[in-house]
Amino acid sequence: MTKSPSKSSDLSSRLPALGELRHISFSKDALVMAVKLYYAATKKPLPSGVVEGCEIVAAPDTQVEIKIRDDASGEIKTVPISAEIIGAAMINYCRKVNVPLPREGKKSLLVSGDNLVLVVNVQAQPTKLFRTGTAER
Repeated sequence: MTKSPSKSSDLSSRLPALGELRHISFSKDALVMAVKLYYAATKKPLPSGVVEGCEIVAAPDTQVEIKIRDDASGEIKTVPISAEIIGAAMINYCRKVNVPLPREGKKSLLVSGDNLVLVVNVQAQPTKLFRTGTAER
Protein backbone atom coordinates (compact mmCIF):
# COMPACT_ATOMS: atom_id res chain seq x y z
CA MET A 1 0.00 0.00 0.00
CA THR A 2 1.45 3.36 -0.96
CA LYS A 3 1.34 6.13 1.51
CA SER A 4 -0.30 9.30 0.23
CA PRO A 5 1.55 12.50 1.05
CA SER A 6 0.13 14.61 3.82
CA LYS A 7 -1.50 17.92 3.05
CA SER A 8 1.23 19.85 4.88
CA SER A 9 3.98 18.28 2.77
CA ASP A 10 1.98 19.11 -0.37
CA LEU A 11 1.78 22.74 0.71
CA SER A 12 5.50 23.06 1.37
CA SER A 13 6.62 21.38 -1.84
CA ARG A 14 8.17 23.41 -4.63
CA LEU A 15 6.17 23.98 -7.77
CA PRO A 16 7.81 23.86 -11.19
CA ALA A 17 8.60 27.27 -12.64
CA LEU A 18 6.53 28.72 -15.45
CA GLY A 19 7.74 30.86 -18.30
CA GLU A 20 6.10 33.73 -20.10
CA LEU A 21 6.63 34.55 -23.77
CA ARG A 22 5.28 37.82 -25.15
CA HIS A 23 5.31 39.08 -28.72
CA ILE A 24 4.88 42.82 -29.28
CA SER A 25 4.43 43.50 -32.97
CA PHE A 26 5.57 46.77 -34.57
CA SER A 27 4.29 47.83 -37.97
CA LYS A 28 6.65 49.83 -40.19
CA ASP A 29 4.88 53.06 -39.14
CA ALA A 30 5.37 52.19 -35.46
CA LEU A 31 9.04 51.33 -36.13
CA VAL A 32 9.63 54.68 -37.83
CA MET A 33 8.01 56.53 -34.92
CA ALA A 34 10.00 54.47 -32.40
CA VAL A 35 13.24 55.33 -34.22
CA LYS A 36 12.35 59.03 -34.43
CA LEU A 37 11.56 59.15 -30.71
CA TYR A 38 14.75 57.27 -29.85
CA TYR A 39 16.98 59.56 -31.89
CA ALA A 40 15.23 62.65 -30.50
CA ALA A 41 15.81 61.39 -26.94
CA THR A 42 19.49 60.63 -27.59
CA LYS A 43 20.10 63.98 -29.30
CA LYS A 44 21.47 62.20 -32.39
CA PRO A 45 19.23 63.47 -35.17
CA LEU A 46 18.32 61.51 -38.24
CA PRO A 47 19.11 63.26 -41.53
CA SER A 48 16.60 66.02 -42.23
CA GLY A 49 13.84 65.29 -44.71
CA VAL A 50 10.72 63.23 -45.16
CA VAL A 51 10.65 59.51 -44.39
CA GLU A 52 9.86 57.76 -47.68
CA GLY A 53 10.00 54.18 -46.50
CA CYS A 54 11.15 51.58 -44.04
CA GLU A 55 12.54 48.14 -44.84
CA ILE A 56 13.14 45.35 -42.37
CA VAL A 57 16.22 43.31 -43.25
CA ALA A 58 16.33 39.87 -41.65
CA ALA A 59 19.64 38.48 -42.89
CA PRO A 60 22.52 38.29 -42.30
CA ASP A 61 21.76 40.42 -39.23
CA THR A 62 18.43 41.98 -38.34
CA GLN A 63 18.37 45.67 -39.08
CA VAL A 64 16.00 48.35 -40.30
CA GLU A 65 16.72 50.65 -43.22
CA ILE A 66 14.88 53.96 -43.22
CA LYS A 67 14.74 55.91 -46.48
CA ILE A 68 14.70 59.69 -46.06
CA ARG A 69 14.21 62.18 -48.90
CA ASP A 70 16.40 65.26 -48.45
CA ASP A 71 14.26 68.42 -48.52
CA ALA A 72 16.79 70.47 -50.47
CA SER A 73 18.23 68.04 -53.01
CA GLY A 74 15.41 65.51 -53.29
CA GLU A 75 18.01 62.76 -52.88
CA ILE A 76 16.94 59.67 -50.94
CA LYS A 77 19.33 58.58 -48.21
CA THR A 78 19.17 55.10 -46.71
CA VAL A 79 19.89 55.06 -42.99
CA PRO A 80 20.72 51.57 -41.66
CA ILE A 81 19.81 51.04 -38.02
CA SER A 82 21.29 48.11 -36.11
CA ALA A 83 19.32 45.56 -34.10
CA GLU A 84 20.67 46.98 -30.82
CA ILE A 85 19.39 50.46 -31.59
CA ILE A 86 16.09 49.14 -32.96
CA GLY A 87 15.60 47.06 -29.80
CA ALA A 88 16.29 50.09 -27.59
CA ALA A 89 13.91 52.21 -29.70
CA MET A 90 11.17 49.57 -29.44
CA ILE A 91 11.57 49.32 -25.65
CA ASN A 92 11.50 53.13 -25.37
CA TYR A 93 8.34 53.23 -27.52
CA CYS A 94 6.66 50.62 -25.30
CA ARG A 95 7.37 52.85 -22.29
CA LYS A 96 5.90 55.88 -24.10
CA VAL A 97 2.65 54.07 -24.88
CA ASN A 98 2.44 52.36 -21.46
CA VAL A 99 3.13 48.79 -22.54
CA PRO A 100 4.73 47.18 -19.48
CA LEU A 101 7.90 45.19 -20.05
CA PRO A 102 9.62 43.05 -17.43
CA ARG A 103 13.10 44.32 -16.66
CA GLU A 104 14.54 40.83 -16.25
CA GLY A 105 13.03 39.39 -19.42
CA LYS A 106 15.31 38.31 -22.26
CA LYS A 107 14.50 40.42 -25.27
CA SER A 108 15.07 39.59 -28.92
CA LEU A 109 13.81 40.61 -32.36
CA LEU A 110 11.85 38.48 -34.82
CA VAL A 111 10.84 39.38 -38.36
CA SER A 112 7.24 38.40 -39.10
CA GLY A 113 6.05 39.41 -42.56
CA ASP A 114 6.08 43.21 -42.76
CA ASN A 115 6.36 43.58 -38.98
CA LEU A 116 9.21 43.47 -36.52
CA VAL A 117 8.37 41.72 -33.28
CA LEU A 118 9.90 42.40 -29.89
CA VAL A 119 10.00 39.01 -28.15
CA VAL A 120 10.16 39.03 -24.35
CA ASN A 121 10.91 35.74 -22.58
CA VAL A 122 10.66 35.52 -18.79
CA GLN A 123 11.62 32.41 -16.87
CA ALA A 124 10.19 32.44 -13.36
CA GLN A 125 11.83 30.78 -10.38
CA PRO A 126 10.20 27.80 -8.65
CA THR A 127 7.89 28.92 -5.88
CA LYS A 128 6.39 27.42 -2.75
CA LEU A 129 2.72 26.66 -2.75
CA PHE A 130 0.91 28.66 -0.12
CA ARG A 131 -2.35 28.19 1.73
CA THR A 132 -5.20 30.63 1.15
CA GLY A 133 -8.26 31.34 3.20
CA THR A 134 -6.56 31.31 6.61
CA ALA A 135 -6.05 34.39 8.72
CA GLU A 136 -2.46 35.36 9.41
CA ARG A 137 -1.45 35.65 13.03
